[in-house]
Amino acid sequence: MRIKDVVYVYRLVGGEKLAWHGRYHTHGPGEYEFHYFLEGHGAFLLNRSRLTLEPGSLLLTRPREFHSILPEALSRPITYYALVFEAEPDSADDENALRLLESSIAEAGPPRTLEPRDRFLFEELQRLARLDDEGGRRAASYQLLSLIHRWYGHHDKIADRAVARNEHTEKALAIMSRSLREKLGMDELAGKLGVSEEHFIRLFRGTLGMTPFQYFTRLKIEAASGLLTGSRMAVGTIADHFGFENPFHFSRVFRKCTGLSPLEYRRMYTQG
Repeated sequence: MRIKDVVYVYRLVGGEKLAWHGRYHTHGPGEYEFHYFLEGHGAFLLNRSRLTLEPGSLLLTRPREFHSILPEALSRPITYYALVFEAEPDSADDENALRLLESSIAEAGPPRTLEPRDRFLFEELQRLARLDDEGGRRAASYQLLSLIHRWYGHHDKIADRAVARNEHTEKALAIMSRSLREKLGMDELAGKLGVSEEHFIRLFRGTLGMTPFQYFTRLKIEAASGLLTGSRMAVGTIADHFGFENPFHFSRVFRKCTGLSPLEYRRMYTQG
C-alpha cells in the first residue's frame, strides 16, 4: 500500500479548518481514505447516506465517493485522523487487501470500532509516512497492509475484544478525555473509580498494553500536536494549556513520544 497523506485534525468546529477538512469532496481513481474518529459529535455524509459519528469508529471511503464531515455541536468538536492510500501496481498483497475492504463494504454493516490504543497506530503511520526516505515510507506501507488484515480480516475477534474491555477502563478513558488540561494523578483517577491504584494500573495495562499514566500522557501529546499544526499558539502556551510543568518538560516529553521537538513537528506537519 502507498500512503499518500495522513492528517490529524484536532477539534474541528468551524472557520478555515472546517472549510478545508470538512468540505464535500471525492478522491481520484484508486484512492481510498480511512477516517478514524476520536471524539466529538456530528455526522459523516457519504454519497446519499448520513452516518452518526461515534468515538472509535473507523469509516472507509472508496475512489470517487463523495463525503464530508459535519460537526453538530460547538461544545463537542470532532477530532479525527484521515489517511489516504492506494494499492501498489502489480502487488498481489495489496489486491488481496482491497478485496477485503470491498467485501466489508458489500456487507453494509456498521462502521468498525477500533480499540482505544489504535489511535496511536495512526500517529505512527503519520510519522513514518512523512519520513524523507524510502525505508520509512515502505515501513508505513507494510504496517497499513497489516492493519487492514487485522481490522477487516478478523472483525468478529476485534468486536469480541471491544466488548471484553472492563468497565473501570472505559470510565478511566472517558475521564482522561475530559481532563487533558488537568494534572490528573493516577491515584486520584483510581479513587474516582473506587479501586486501588495498583489494581487499576493492572487492569488498564492488561487491556491497553500500557500504564494509565503513559496513555494519558500520549493523549495530551496527541492533542498538543493538533494545536501545533492547527493554530499559531506558542509552544509555551500549549505546554501550559495541557498542564505540563514548563515548556522544557513539555518539549522533552513531546520528543520522546514523537521523535521531534514541538517546533520541528510544527514545521513538518503544518496543515494547509
